[in-house]
Amino acid sequence: MSFRNSGPMKILAAAFAAFAFWAAAPARAENQKIVVGINSLTAIYWPTYVARAKGMFAARGLDADIVLVGSPVSGVQQLIGGSIDIAHPTLYVAVNALAHGADFRLLGSVVNTLPYSMIASSKIASARDLVGKSVMLGFRTDVITLMWRDWAKGQGVNPDDIDQIYDAQAANRYAALANGTASAAMLNAPFDLRAQGEGFKRLLDFAPLSRGYAMAVVAARPDFLKARPQAAKAYLAATRDAIDWLYDPAHRDEAIAILAKDTRQDAAISAATYDDLVARQKPYDRALDLPDSFLARTLEGAVALGDAPKGSTLPAAVKDLSFRPE
Repeated sequence: MSFRNSGPMKILAAAFAAFAFWAAAPARAENQKIVVGINSLTAIYWPTYVARAKGMFAARGLDADIVLVGSPVSGVQQLIGGSIDIAHPTLYVAVNALAHGADFRLLGSVVNTLPYSMIASSKIASARDLVGKSVMLGFRTDVITLMWRDWAKGQGVNPDDIDQIYDAQAANRYAALANGTASAAMLNAPFDLRAQGEGFKRLLDFAPLSRGYAMAVVAARPDFLKARPQAAKAYLAATRDAIDWLYDPAHRDEAIAILAKDTRQDAAISAATYDDLVARQKPYDRALDLPDSFLARTLEGAVALGDAPKGSTLPAAVKDLSFRPE
């Protein structure tokens, strides 16, 4: 599968193309082009890779153009701006944007936990060993950042005594760890397993701490949903098809090959990712569910981090799960 970056001129061209297409689009999802934003080439988007590679989008009548948007925040911005039809922000980014008045709907959740690890130099055994050293996180304010700070405090360490630097791209965080710029980095598959294979150690696993949060949600604008409801339904149906296919052990070898190709990792790392993520953690939700409790807990986190003011609420129409397949 090939991906393209969504630079400013491409965003503008996509917006005009999307407008022209909407004007002529049929009511049903047949040969409809949709532009889907993903944040990075990691295993979070494995169902997307599978749906494209196995023809599941096409089988549902969709021509899905997969765009690298660079970060969850950028994905929301491009969604609101009309250059993409569907975004996959983290629930934290989505809730924060909605609390500040952004107008889009959440159609469900693909990844129902936060499958990240803090990977560190082999010399690091605890938070105390990181005092005066650098740790690379994804965002200055995020649920995982809050969990990380709480973990450090729980070990008797003021997290402000650790130099915390930030980069939204997992590949850049891995590079910082590998070249010694950071003594520890927040990574997800396949980069966490790659680092461990190179002698780094897993210092903290966020997944057990993050039940009730969501990593990758499905977001779309109201105008898209009104103009092309069948396309939205087809996209979610193809995603569920891909999750079902991915969880079938008979497809292990092919799933590994797809991940290796689309994330540009070697087969051994991709195989380890399958065994750890698909077989053990099982973060992909075939029901594509998004409980109200997830939203409430995430909003509480945004308020605690100061991203959303105290007393913030979400719009009544924040989510619409009616597009999910039955």
